[in-house]
Amino acid sequence: MYLEHFGLQRHPFRMAPEDDFIYMSQQHSRAFVYMDSAVWSPEGFVVISGEIGSGKTTLLKKLMRGLNQDLKLFHIAYTNLKSDDLFHLIVRQAGLPYDDKNKVSMLLAINDYLQKLSDDGVPVVLAVDEAQNLSRENLEDIRMLSGLEGKGGPVMRVILLGQPELKDAIYNIPQLAQRVKLFFHLNGLSAKETGEYIDHRLFIAGYEGDTLFNADTVQQVYALSKGIPRLINKLCDGLMLCAYSDDRPHLNAADLVEIRQDLMGETFMAHMEAETGDEEKPSGTADNSAAVADTPTVSEQATAPTDDTALGRIASALERIDAKLDRLVSQQDTPPSNVKPLNPKRRS
Repeated sequence: MYLEHFGLQRHPFRMAPEDDFIYMSQQHSRAFVYMDSAVWSPEGFVVISGEIGSGKTTLLKKLMRGLNQDLKLFHIAYTNLKSDDLFHLIVRQAGLPYDDKNKVSMLLAINDYLQKLSDDGVPVVLAVDEAQNLSRENLEDIRMLSGLEGKGGPVMRVILLGQPELKDAIYNIPQLAQRVKLFFHLNGLSAKETGEYIDHRLFIAGYEGDTLFNADTVQQVYALSKGIPRLINKLCDGLMLCAYSDDRPHLNAADLVEIRQDLMGETFMAHMEAETGDEEKPSGTADNSAAVADTPTVSEQATAPTDDTALGRIASALERIDAKLDRLVSQQDTPPSNVKPLNPKRRS
């Protein structure tokens, strides 16, 4: 949509995890090191938790892309599994022929396969994304697989990634919790990191113009997103759409007032505002972080003309997009892979 308008080669704020866009904050770097250590440690078992959109899947994609061929990876991304579905997925990814779909038979086949890989010195890693959806039985199966021993120790290393409730599910199985070598939780980015994250993604996308997101805009994006990368992406994308629809080269943080509820959802915004209201404020100190959240939404601004809202302008702009798509596709080139980290110089 706005790629040509801002001189971009790629979309900077997509929702889908893209590991070449990843901004490695200090906590993301630590989580990545823990995951990597689980791959190469004979007793590796790491649990990475975090809120929705905190970057867990992107970290896993980055890890998987960097793995060499000297190991066997079982990657489980779909976790709404029934009793023996986990074994079915492992057997399928291992390429094991089997006629009997009995769980015990599958376990024996998997054990023989893992023992052979262990004898050959091939590490085996089980990486499960969205692991908070696993049933207790699935978690017990993972505990059992992680306990299988070969010549050099356990025959399977494990990486579990999931939302915060994953930790509670694991703690409810003491035998499993004892096997976990490292627990790590990803929090939202700080306000400073939020600005660096935005600039980093723009840089990777090929932006070479003046600063788009000034300090005030970044602060308001941070206040609404709480530093969660996926929410940052949604808000930044909305701001750029507003600027594109108005044919403006700069962003206007005031547009967040009109689009925030449509982008984040009414339930989410109510939850965020309730959290903000519950926070204790220092005596005599203004709560600037809640400035955006306290502004009336589009539905409350009954006197504003419908066609003059940010969303109305976006809708009008969308009607012009089809004519530009062919040109945009032909002009997009893959950016170089050896990009250097951005050292942003932010204007206030």
